[in-house]
Amino acid sequence: MQLSNRAWLGALFACVAAPTDADAQDYARNGPYLGLAGSVGIYTEADGNVDVDEALGLNARAGYRLHPHFAVEGSFEWLSEADISVSGSRVASLESFTGTANGKAFLLTGRVQPFALIGIGGMGITVDRGGSGGESGFAARFGGGVDIYITENFLAAIDASYVLPTGDVDGADFVSIGWGFGYRF
Repeated sequence: MQLSNRAWLGALFACVAAPTDADAQDYARNGPYLGLAGSVGIYTEADGNVDVDEALGLNARAGYRLHPHFAVEGSFEWLSEADISVSGSRVASLESFTGTANGKAFLLTGRVQPFALIGIGGMGITVDRGGSGGESGFAARFGGGVDIYITENFLAAIDASYVLPTGDVDGADFVSIGWGFGYRF
């Protein structure tokens, strides 16, 4: 029985691509990492006839993998101006900055790594009502996502988290949905 060219190429690719024990990738190794992502923030505390637009933003993080199933990181998220409207009329705009120290628990340690996240930190907002005014306060972050390793060092990430601020920024709660890339050293 004769194999076609496609079958030979497929078999050759499978032999070359299959890792041996000596070549096994260590996606859950200890060490530092960096990440950069785009995000969209959806403010959740608007009442009745108040509407707050979604905001696009950026998210940066630096962390250290302490254990195959646990990491600590610092994250910073900026959300661009979002219009605030009351009964259809724009009355102000809102811009926010959130920094948190997070703990991450990884459920799996292979190429695909779902995780849960919890963090504490602070949030600052700038409200422009014709003149700028700023407020700040404590914030907590709860969420989850998945890291998908492209290589042993490069990964793609998607996540969603809920930011719950208190104090002077109480009521600026938002859901953050992020997508981006990371590098493991």
